[in-house]
Amino acid sequence: MHGRLDMMEALLVANPGAIDLIDHDNFTPLIHAIIHGHLECVAMLLVRNARLDPLKDNDHVPLNLACEHGSIGIVELLLRHGAKLLPDAEGLYPQHLVARSGQTPQLLLLLQTFGADLDQIDKLYCWTPLFHAASEGNVLSMQTLLDVGVRADILDEKELNAMYYAAWEGNLECMRLLSSIAAKPTRAASSTQPQMAPQLTSSAPMPMSTDIDGIPDFSLPPPIIPLRRYGHNFLDTKTFVQISFDEGEEKPMVFFHDSKYPAARLTISSKLSDLIPKNILLPFQEDTRHVSFQIDSLESFAVDFDIFPTYGAKVIAKTVALPSTFKTLSSNYGRCCLPLFDPRLRAIGQIAFNFQVIKPFSGKPLEITDFDTYWKATSHFDHTPNAFITGSSLSGDYIQLFVQHTSDGIPVLWPRWTLPYNAVDLPITRLTYAEFLKSGPRNDADLVRLPTMGLEQVASIHHVLARTAISLEEALNLLPSGLHVDIQVIYPSVEEEEALHLGPIANINSFVDAIITVVFDHAQRLRSEPPAAMRSIVFSAYNPAVCAALNWKQPNFPVFLCNDLGREGAPIVGAEAVERDGRRTTSVKEAVKIAKDNNLMGLISCSRLLDMVPSLINAIKSEGLVLVTDKSTEQPPPMDPLSDPFPRLPEGIDGVLKGNGVLRFNESIDV
Repeated sequence: MHGRLDMMEALLVANPGAIDLIDHDNFTPLIHAIIHGHLECVAMLLVRNARLDPLKDNDHVPLNLACEHGSIGIVELLLRHGAKLLPDAEGLYPQHLVARSGQTPQLLLLLQTFGADLDQIDKLYCWTPLFHAASEGNVLSMQTLLDVGVRADILDEKELNAMYYAAWEGNLECMRLLSSIAAKPTRAASSTQPQMAPQLTSSAPMPMSTDIDGIPDFSLPPPIIPLRRYGHNFLDTKTFVQISFDEGEEKPMVFFHDSKYPAARLTISSKLSDLIPKNILLPFQEDTRHVSFQIDSLESFAVDFDIFPTYGAKVIAKTVALPSTFKTLSSNYGRCCLPLFDPRLRAIGQIAFNFQVIKPFSGKPLEITDFDTYWKATSHFDHTPNAFITGSSLSGDYIQLFVQHTSDGIPVLWPRWTLPYNAVDLPITRLTYAEFLKSGPRNDADLVRLPTMGLEQVASIHHVLARTAISLEEALNLLPSGLHVDIQVIYPSVEEEEALHLGPIANINSFVDAIITVVFDHAQRLRSEPPAAMRSIVFSAYNPAVCAALNWKQPNFPVFLCNDLGREGAPIVGAEAVERDGRRTTSVKEAVKIAKDNNLMGLISCSRLLDMVPSLINAIKSEGLVLVTDKSTEQPPPMDPLSDPFPRLPEGIDGVLKGNGVLRFNESIDV
């Protein structure tokens, strides 16, 4: 463990049988030497015939641990002493561990020279090393595997390929490497479960199945009862606080001396009596990184963090987030790093987390009895537990409006962060509403014509509004009666605000309240004017914090999270497309989790990604989400007066967003 060769020599001379002793962690001296990277100690133990292979299935495999820790010298030494290529207790071979850790891709070539199959399928998920590299985003490991000619066409036990996992995890470089490999998918020939035969589509009658008595089976399948849900959960008087322990540039929890503090459990609690403490096992897992609270007020809301060992109830370290932590930031979301103190109040580490505070809508809500809310229906099949059939009230064409805010908090229409004026780009967030109107382009003749334009002229209306300096309130009042609206909210991330010098930006709660107030007032005005032609409205945004705030503050209108993963900087083409800012990418896994955690309606995803990895469609739809494909940056096909500008969408896609600013949903969303 500590590399003491002289001490090892003396102990082995005194008791040669101690060379393979196992401690309480099931570690032998050889395992300790490998984990701590002591090559000389490993060599001494091997010379004295230390055991190389495990005796039981749950024993540690020395070669596998050496590969996982990325020590080329130790791995080569073990192989030259006859170490076998065996799966560990998890079912992973050495080559899988190298590809998953990504520390030293050269080990893959070394293992291959000693007979390792780099297309070996593991016993865990039926993954090859390429799958592990794609899932973890280890570009160098993937490049090494592809250079030696591994197969990229193998499918795992779920009939998915490596490209799917690279896209699901949002690993762009891995996606680029795999997209350059043209291969036909091949089923992994391993010990996987037999698959059901596909259903026949022939109209010929099927022979009736009979039992041993020759009596036909007349049993019927269970009925499918769709569950229709109107609106979604929202904040009435409570304040929503979400804490996220996300892996970023720094780990969420760090101890200055790891070996001294065997942390195993984090307890998050508050002095408020109605909040139940939350226990999280360490290290953080995907399903334990997010903790949320609904509280009455931030004034007395403090969060205690207590860290406990594997065994016992003695606190290792603790810290507290005071109410000022959640109240100081003007945007109501940000990152916080707190010191961890031991029982003697010595700083022994730190804990970092992101947080967002969403307050209830400050205005007067729409009465549920007077205004219809959207609905979403899901049905569940017994034979496919992860598949859902989702219906929705959304249908028809929606005009897309790009909305951001001025320095005085007025929601205005403009697709870019800045407004060109006399060869100077002025950030919209630094202009007052009066300055915005004075500096921006405006053609009153075009605006006067808008209320009289037909619903089939959605693209023309979008073209006018996307190039006009106008408030959201005025734009909604000018739209033709019955025209549906997609309000695309543009709000910069912290990184964009700093890099582009856009600040100071409005508080998310204040900005979203301003948008919802305009929309609610518009809905009430439409209802009071005969004939009452109600307008369907949806919200969408690339910023997850904005989507969460929009959804938690009201139950009437659905919210979509947008994801630009897969576009890869492709230029906007076509004269009808509007160049806009605010796009951002995230992994499909993270986008789905955000949508589910915040009860969002669904996702708007880049069409190139869905075309490249069609299996993502079923993965997203199985979570009960509506899926829209974004074709706004694609080159439109040559115009044919007889062709449909909105051809039939692939199965599972519920809508399409075009570059002309038209969001079209299927007449009957059924996925």
